[in-house]
Amino acid sequence: MTFKKSNDLLGNLAQKLKNQKLDQSIMIGFDGYVDSLYGVIHKKSGTEKHFFKDISGFADHIKALSGKSGQVELSLKEIKIGGNAPIMSQAMGSLGFRVHCLGTLGFPKIHTVFEDLHPNIQVHSLENPGQSDAFEFQDGKLIFSDCGSFDNFNWEKVKERIGIDNLNKIYFDSQLVAAVDWVNLPQASNIWQGLLEEIVKPIGPIGKKFFFDLCDPSRKSNKEIREALQIISRYSEFGEVTLGLNENETNIVFDALENPVKKDSSTEEKAEAIFDNMTIACLLIHPVNRSFAITQKGIVQEEGKLVEEPKILTGGGDNFNAGYALGCLMELEMVERLLLGMGCSGAYIQNGKSPDLSELGEYLESWMER
Repeated sequence: MTFKKSNDLLGNLAQKLKNQKLDQSIMIGFDGYVDSLYGVIHKKSGTEKHFFKDISGFADHIKALSGKSGQVELSLKEIKIGGNAPIMSQAMGSLGFRVHCLGTLGFPKIHTVFEDLHPNIQVHSLENPGQSDAFEFQDGKLIFSDCGSFDNFNWEKVKERIGIDNLNKIYFDSQLVAAVDWVNLPQASNIWQGLLEEIVKPIGPIGKKFFFDLCDPSRKSNKEIREALQIISRYSEFGEVTLGLNENETNIVFDALENPVKKDSSTEEKAEAIFDNMTIACLLIHPVNRSFAITQKGIVQEEGKLVEEPKILTGGGDNFNAGYALGCLMELEMVERLLLGMGCSGAYIQNGKSPDLSELGEYLESWMER
């Protein structure tokens, strides 16, 4: 079933945010990067710079250099926190939640870039961060990452560096638990399995909400992807589980399924096949210009609003996840959760920072003007 946006729906949602009091705690893990964001220079006259606007134009430029040599000039925009867990934590902290961020933020000393995290965030750093260089374009981004510090980061190290008693307390106090960036942590499945077996299962079903994000699984084998889906499904015994994917990730996960339906299926059909192969409450899909969710009740879909002049792209998906999580914790209807996800992401991309509740409401109200 598809809902069309209306001024009434957006206005009512913005009003709910104004009246909302947030007192929940959130647990998010387990990655962390130092991100360097660059624009890629196409032409330069003196100090005047003209940037590649899209990835295809940059790709054509690189392809023309094959068999030759060439220089690509970059323009550093910003060095900032990176990784799904820290960026989602920053977004949820900005919205007003108390956040426990468990990640690779520097060990034994936290990296200076993470010292500016929102004051609502309590940092639990378990390992040194990865390093990422992100080339940003108007139609997307290319991220080049060094994840070597993650190679020996596993569940035993998580327990050793934070303590099992502390883990139990953080988990018990958190209304939502998010486990993200499965792809870039080589032993993420080990961590997710360990959390399930040693923390979640002994405490039992106490009404938790769980959110999972794989990140781009193109470097993983089909078997590894299917195993991750099975681990996620097992959490459903203990709470409401959502898996979030973008369009590219949906295609990759679909191709990893055993005996999938036709390869030329639509994104919605692929998502339904994934959902049918799992035991979860919701499969959340967020293509660039819309979002939709699949539950046992069917499909709910909403169109989005493209930001024509983005200030930042890296982290848009994490802010979408935070907005959706906000809707979950407010116990809103699915269409409202989707709007909050796209609103939080849009406000972040447009303004270059994660919104607080007031700014998110203002962004939703500005959406009504189109």
